[in-house]
Amino acid sequence: MVLTSLGRRVFGSLLALPLLWYIGYFDWWWMAMAQQLLVTVTILITLAVCLSPRWPDPSMDPVSAIIMNKEKLLPPGSITHLTIVFYFDDCPEIEKVMEEAKALLEYDRFCSVHVPNSDAIFESSWRRVPVLYEKHFEERKVAGNDEFENVLDDLALRPFKMPVDTPLWKMDILKNCEGQSAIVWRLCHSIGDGIGLVPVGYKFARTLDGKPGKPSVFQPKRGGRKNGQNGVGSLIKTVKSVLKDIKTIVSLANGPFDNCPSINMNHTRKTLAHNGKRARVGMDFKLDDVKVIKQATGYTINDIVVALFAGAVRRYMQKMGDEALKNPEKLKMTGLAPFAQSRPYLPGKVQNKMVFVHFTFPLRFESLSERLKHAHDEFDHLKRSVQVPLLNFVTDVGTKLGLESALSAENTKIWHRTSWIFSNVPGPRERHVLFGKELAGIKPFYCNVIHQAIFFSYAGDFSLALVVDTDSIKEPKLLVKCFQEEMQAAQKIARDMH
Repeated sequence: MVLTSLGRRVFGSLLALPLLWYIGYFDWWWMAMAQQLLVTVTILITLAVCLSPRWPDPSMDPVSAIIMNKEKLLPPGSITHLTIVFYFDDCPEIEKVMEEAKALLEYDRFCSVHVPNSDAIFESSWRRVPVLYEKHFEERKVAGNDEFENVLDDLALRPFKMPVDTPLWKMDILKNCEGQSAIVWRLCHSIGDGIGLVPVGYKFARTLDGKPGKPSVFQPKRGGRKNGQNGVGSLIKTVKSVLKDIKTIVSLANGPFDNCPSINMNHTRKTLAHNGKRARVGMDFKLDDVKVIKQATGYTINDIVVALFAGAVRRYMQKMGDEALKNPEKLKMTGLAPFAQSRPYLPGKVQNKMVFVHFTFPLRFESLSERLKHAHDEFDHLKRSVQVPLLNFVTDVGTKLGLESALSAENTKIWHRTSWIFSNVPGPRERHVLFGKELAGIKPFYCNVIHQAIFFSYAGDFSLALVVDTDSIKEPKLLVKCFQEEMQAAQKIARDMH
């Protein structure tokens, strides 16, 4: 390989940056500045990796440690429990639930309590305790759907507490006299994330023919080289993607707020806190409703639900008379999508290994085709994104080095500028039996400090579950109606395309 004189100097300096920095090899000031910057970053990263210790508690992880110390590290009033609702046409008996749920005791975190350390969260840990098993189950009868929904609101939207030295999980069996019944499983998010909890839930699941339930394996798709794109083009696209990610991560905490007043009023609030004003709404539809659009347009289901949701928000803003729609090019509504990282399967262990990747909803586009293209391009970029490894590295090393307060402050500023936590979760593809009765449906809810939207599929059914701040979204049911209208409009477009 032939290198120019300048090329050899640059190439050689990169091979021996620390030594060359001290002997003053570069003559040109701008190259010296670039060299010093590269050396400084290299040394800091090397020191961080080498000096950051292992977790004293091997089963601990940064996400769990932060949740354990939420009073110090999370916005005031944060509610940190997951609520998973299993719906039944014929409700299981509590004795059967208690018998099969004993599988939970195979996992350490379902038999342990928090040992937080707000001065050094790196030293937070789990402590195993005797489990008073019966305390984790409660059965109640509800007189009709109105009371049923009110009880669900109380369980999902209020802080979850258990007695001292009691693991933070509970199953409430709601027997409805006039409609579907449910088992409401609440557990602290410190126990695990969605992917970590999947094998736990399958411990008491069976297929309709009595076989043990097996979770589907969903591998994250990576952005690959497109047809006709040569190696140089692929490299250029990758470099541009990396630079975009670095710019995004660096600018998020101090960037502009979302600017849709009928959706998000955080720009009027000096600090981010959970105000306790939440509504839980949603709708059910068929996965085939989305597949019709997929077959006509060629886009993925995730592209479609993002585009439809953005369209529903536009409809809602129009009906609420939102002035921001007068300047559609300037519309900005962003989301954070939880990205579960791969992890080894360890018997008896549940983990929290996730980070949030940032994306922009295609809100400024009026047509479905434009929103679909933007959503596809956005998530195609995220498949090649360095956001996940970079954010994971910063969180893990920063926590170990005692920088958790700074990390938490920056994270809160990012959430303050974001409208939604947005998830599209593929669930079981076939119907299952749970606790001896056929499972009619599943809906997860999370009462976050900002709006939460979760799409969840189960055996051909699809659901949208929203938990929204009613100080910002004044008419939550209207937003759901707008999504229904957007779905119908998209299906009509898809049929016309055929």
